[in-house]
Amino acid sequence: MFARRQFLKRSALVLPVWQSILPAFEENEANPENGQWFWYPGHILTMKATGKETGKTCTWMLNENSPHEGVPFHKHLFEDESFYVVEGTYEITVGDHTVQGGPGTYIYGPRNIPHRWTNVGTGRGGILNVFAPSGIEGYFLSVAIRIANRDERPKVDLAEFQSRTAAARQKFGIIRTGPLKYPAP
Repeated sequence: MFARRQFLKRSALVLPVWQSILPAFEENEANPENGQWFWYPGHILTMKATGKETGKTCTWMLNENSPHEGVPFHKHLFEDESFYVVEGTYEITVGDHTVQGGPGTYIYGPRNIPHRWTNVGTGRGGILNVFAPSGIEGYFLSVAIRIANRDERPKVDLAEFQSRTAAARQKFGIIRTGPLKYPAP
């Protein structure tokens, strides 16, 4: 794991960039997926920027979920990931470091380090994930289920979904390493 000084240095570098990009999140006409929502186990997501808009440097993905929803421990082989809480209260674990907080909470997750995030609040939450470099959007756009609106939840056999998407997870270097914080309903 990296030292506290490195973490603070990286966090300080991201904040000015985040503040300059935030207004552009309202509308991004360059990204045809922007505004389109997709269901994936534990959350819904929309792409805010993909490699096409960022010169393949990063992917910005906004996730929303209900209380006790999130992702299981996993790691990425090909990209680093940053987590920024937009709404609600989240618990985010990267390696042996766990933070819990509301809007403005940030943590950096280097590639190959297991991590997970969970909405631990009492209401709906939102978390922004930034992946560097880009490319992981190819996974989500190929396996996530397009939904008509943010309230839609398709009926899915989770075991079949996990089986069907295993090859894509392997191709994109997404390795599950542990459980969800809360058992799936």
